[in-house]
Amino acid sequence: MAGAVNASESAVVEMSSGASELRQATPQRIMRVGVIGFVVLVVLAVASVLMVLFGVPMDVIYWGIFHNFLDLDVYRHGGSFVVQGLPLYDGPVLQGMMFTYTPFAGILFTVWAVLTFQQAIVVWTVLNVLALFAVVVLCWKYLGYRLGVKTYAVSALATVIFLFMEPVRTTLWLGQINIFLLLLIVWDLGRDEKSRLRGIGAGIAAGVKLTPAFFWAYLFITKQWRALVTAVITFAATVALGFIVMYNDALTYWTGTLFDSDRVGRTDSPSNQSVSGLIAQLTHTPTPSKVLVLGCSVVAVCLGLGAAWMAHRRGQKLLGLTMTGLTATTVSPFSWGHHWVWFVPLVILASHYAMASKKIWAWVVPIVFLLPVLNWSHTWPIPAADMQGTDRFIGMGMFMLPSPDYLRIAMVAVYLWVFVVAAAMTLIVFGWKKWTVPNLEAADTPA
Repeated sequence: MAGAVNASESAVVEMSSGASELRQATPQRIMRVGVIGFVVLVVLAVASVLMVLFGVPMDVIYWGIFHNFLDLDVYRHGGSFVVQGLPLYDGPVLQGMMFTYTPFAGILFTVWAVLTFQQAIVVWTVLNVLALFAVVVLCWKYLGYRLGVKTYAVSALATVIFLFMEPVRTTLWLGQINIFLLLLIVWDLGRDEKSRLRGIGAGIAAGVKLTPAFFWAYLFITKQWRALVTAVITFAATVALGFIVMYNDALTYWTGTLFDSDRVGRTDSPSNQSVSGLIAQLTHTPTPSKVLVLGCSVVAVCLGLGAAWMAHRRGQKLLGLTMTGLTATTVSPFSWGHHWVWFVPLVILASHYAMASKKIWAWVVPIVFLLPVLNWSHTWPIPAADMQGTDRFIGMGMFMLPSPDYLRIAMVAVYLWVFVVAAAMTLIVFGWKKWTVPNLEAADTPA
């Protein structure tokens, strides 16, 4: 009898375990957006399109949304240098612009050398928007939502809304690569930890642009050893490929160019939304104290990775990745505004928790995260000396808006403060053991 009871209990345990695994494998949440919610999203999407096209008039030379793509052209010329066997790092590749990416990136960019500039603009823009849409969909998927018609519709509208986010708008305007790197990381590290190839996307991203290597620290502190090893090996493979294809350029990059921060821009530039940029601007010097920068960066790393670790520990994988991405951007020696595309999953996460809470006031959080990073702009009727053909200078992003002295600290580092608030909220909310993450089960009625 005891044996029969034990066998029965074992069967129940196995069935329960199997059911639990099935629930984990199958998304249980539904998108709780009703008619009013869709109306709000449509209105915001239309407003976003209008602001992108006319907030900064699209026919303005250099500043209009379709009148730049300078970085894309640099990528094209960098790829052309690789094809022609020209030295990639000895001097400018286009109009005084240096190639600042890895040799592996130069190899990847050769595919763009076969297109005309106008063809590259169209293809790059379409791919960027599709990549942004994919990021949004993956975020909902990893949060456990069913990928039905409603989820795709919300994702499409959210994608359009995010176009007026300064990091996204500037990425499109310059023809930058940030959204693709974001997609690589979210797709790769958001997957099940049992995936054998998990980490390969993070390795490739680091091979293109070194900043994503910061995710290795996240994998280390969360003891995701297989993904960490895979990422490091993949990165090493990209370095090796660079030496195989273009040995001299690879040697130049890894022994010298890598450490030349002057190739990127002045540290005290208003667009440098990093710890070093904040200190440089507040102390009015392009060479801020290295000790002060290091000290503040260590604090930021502890805060950001602490939040990422806490989120991972509480089963909030996407939040952990997002906090890591924001931390990497915070402590990078130079972070242009368009590097902060990790605000996209941050806003999605805040919206998810707001929906889960079912309280109207909870929507204050995604709004607080979104408003400071929209593409607010200001025009000065003075053209920049190196921008021929323009009759004005337009600053985009809240950090470029004129502000009184008492708001200077808040304005010049607005992205950093959003990071600090997000990290602090993560530590407080998920560090409080009595707090549990609300679930949106399939049985819930859409609002």
